[in-house]
Amino acid sequence: MPQAFAATVDRTMALAGEIAARHATVAAFRPEDALTEVGLTSLDLVNLMLAVEAEFDIMIPPSCLNPQNFHSIEAIARMVEAVRAGTFQ
Repeated sequence: MPQAFAATVDRTMALAGEIAARHATVAAFRPEDALTEVGLTSLDLVNLMLAVEAEFDIMIPPSCLNPQNFHSIEAIARMVEAVRAGTFQ
């Protein structure tokens, strides 16, 4: 995993961990785990999206707002990297 991507994953994991600590059903999870399976709700995912936008100083375009991009921390990190690079299609 490239270092920049790993840093994005780590930062996103920290954000998700704060949200999950409130009421997720799984206390610890991995970057590849499905976020809905660890107990995050749709409202939690919206809060995570807002936290990601603030943390990375980006605006996630409407074309990125789909379940695949918010499936896991790794998926979110890939999307963040693509948005930052201007390569998201």
